[in-house]
Formats: sequence, C-alpha cells, structure tokens
Amino acid sequence: MATSAVDGLGANIDASLTYNPKSMLSKDSFLLLLMTQLKYQDPTSPMDTDKMIAQTADMAVIEAQENIQKEMENMIAQFKQTSAYQLVGAVGKLADTGLNAIKFTSEGAEYKDFLYYEDDFTNGVLSVVDDKGNLVRSMVVENGFKGLREFVWDGKNSAGVKVGAGVYSIYAEYTGANTGKSYKSDLGVYPIESVVLDQATPRLYLGGEYYTLDQIRAIKDRV
Repeated sequence: MATSAVDGLGANIDASLTYNPKSMLSKDSFLLLLMTQLKYQDPTSPMDTDKMIAQTADMAVIEAQENIQKEMENMIAQFKQTSAYQLVGAVGKLADTGLNAIKFTSEGAEYKDFLYYEDDFTNGVLSVVDDKGNLVRSMVVENGFKGLREFVWDGKNSAGVKVGAGVYSIYAEYTGANTGKSYKSDLGVYPIESVVLDQATPRLYLGGEYYTLDQIRAIKDRV
C-alpha cells in the first residue's frame, strides 16, 4: 500500500515527537509541525497568509513562554543556593527543635537525654514539669562545664513514686560560673555546630544529630 502525504506527515511527527512529559508543544516541535504542514500542503490550495502569520505568532508566544520558564527555573535555583549559603551564618546560634517535652510511656523505664549549658556552672537545678505546668521533680545538677551534658530521669516524682504515662517538659536553671548570669536550658535547644550543603536540602548539625529546616522551630542568638 502506498504511503499518502498525510501518512508521511504522521510518520515524521511521530518520529520527532516521541516523548513530551508535560504534554506541551515546544518551540522546536511547533516549528517542525509548521514546516511539515507546509511541505505536505496541497499546491492547488496553499495555506493562506493570515493563517501562516497566526501560526508564526503562536510559535513566538511558545518561545517567549519557554524563555520565561527557563529564567524562573534559574532564579529559583539561585535563590535556593543563596539561601543555603546564608545558613552558614547561623553556625554558633541556638536552634530550637521544639522537642522540649517527652512522652513518658513506661512507668518502669528511665529517660536519658542531653541539655546544652551556655556556661560553666557550680550549681543548678533540673526540673521535670507535667503538661499542666505542675512541678513533678526537681534535681540538683552538680558542677559542670559548658556544652552538652547528659542527664538521667528515673521516672519518679519528688516523693520517689513512679509517675504515670504522660507528656513532661524538662529544663535546667543555673548560674554561669564565668558570667554570673542566670540561664535556662530547655530540652531540644542546641547550638548549630555546622551546616551541611552536600544535598538538595540543607541540614543543620546540632545536639549530635542532623536536622532539616522544617524540623527547626526557631533560630536565635545566644543570651
């Protein structure tokens, strides 16, 4: 069976436009379609001038849209890169993860974690408070140095009785040995030690773990 002009047009288009993930006609595809249409038009009834001008104008619109899209993509990429490098200036500041409360579920378990101390101290108090704001346990914190310091809560209240399951906030209050200032260290608030930019999403290293920005509630200067 002989191949008609229409069949040839279809074959050319199918060969050149094999994949279009966004289902949009690109500038090159539009030009190919127009040239193929001209190639296989009926010589006795050629495309009128107005129609050709309209199609040419459509091609110009498509080209302008492609250029705008490329510019927007470049701007977004530059913005992400700039924002990522600006995070480097956050190193040394305090990041609040919002994880200042724990869900204590086992009455027979103890809880271990770290608090960050802003200064060396000679005395301090570690407090455990329930979700109603009631003081559950108050423990003396012995002499310590600036930095992360592990603490252990045995799950008991001030009377030595195991508490029930619930949500408890933990923080320490102390006086700095070098500054003489009063400090409060909340669980989940740690200094940003470094910023990792080797992935699409920047990560902050603090408290011995990596966090993405959506896991950080606030970044603030030290007292």
